[in-house]
Amino acid sequence: MKSEHIKTRFVLTATKKQAQPPVIGTHRASAVMLPIIDMNDHAHILLCKRPTYLHHHPGEICLPGGKFEPQDINLRTTALRELDEELNIKASNITVLGHLPKYSTLTGFTISPFVGLLNTHTRWRNDYNEVQASFLVSLTDLSNEANWQSFNFQYFGKTITFQGFKTPHGLLWGATASIIKNFTKQLALPV
Repeated sequence: MKSEHIKTRFVLTATKKQAQPPVIGTHRASAVMLPIIDMNDHAHILLCKRPTYLHHHPGEICLPGGKFEPQDINLRTTALRELDEELNIKASNITVLGHLPKYSTLTGFTISPFVGLLNTHTRWRNDYNEVQASFLVSLTDLSNEANWQSFNFQYFGKTITFQGFKTPHGLLWGATASIIKNFTKQLALPV
């Protein structure tokens, strides 16, 4: 699948309400960008690995994004600002198609995910204060159920099962995995 097909499907497919983890306490508004780029005639999602020294989600695989700041006009602005801060991708290099349903995390954030198509010749450069590595994963691989595994972990005495996808830079899981799975479901791709 190429990005031009994604644009058509994303615009024409109704967004269904997705399951979310329970809301615990006060959540902070944040936004992420799900950046898509064609490589070798196939759509890929650009992902990041967070540095291990960060306080929130150290070493995790994520989409570019972060918390809403007072200077942001709205959460779309937050997603675009963070894309620029983390990967040095200017807003002029991405076409924002729209957004997915908000996602509340167990760690106190409500994430507004935006979907955008990167211009074909977009290049990025990590800000190593915020991004240890950046890499592409094909939408074909992410939409293949055989590439996902179930994992269990304990959270306040409860066993929670989640889906994970192994990347060369670590396990894609949690909110990022759920957002990507919600996106592929909206595109009517098998996940």
